[in-house]
Amino acid sequence: MADAANDEIRKITPAGVVTTLAGSPGAAYGSINGTGSAATSYEPGGVALDNEGNVYVADSGNDVIRKIKRTG
Repeated sequence: MADAANDEIRKITPAGVVTTLAGSPGAAYGSINGTGSAATSYEPGGVALDNEGNVYVADSGNDVIRKIKRTG
């Protein structure tokens, strides 16, 4: 799920466990590639998955599509 208010991408398991895949609250605006909290986005929107488990995010504030590899 995209957490636009906190500029984060989160994973929620069927059991309700929430983890952060990418981003960090309060990070500088911009689109920076990295792993976990080192990756930044600005107002992420829609999220989609492909058949290999990669996550695609509409980084709305930066007008780009971001890819988060299944491996992180």
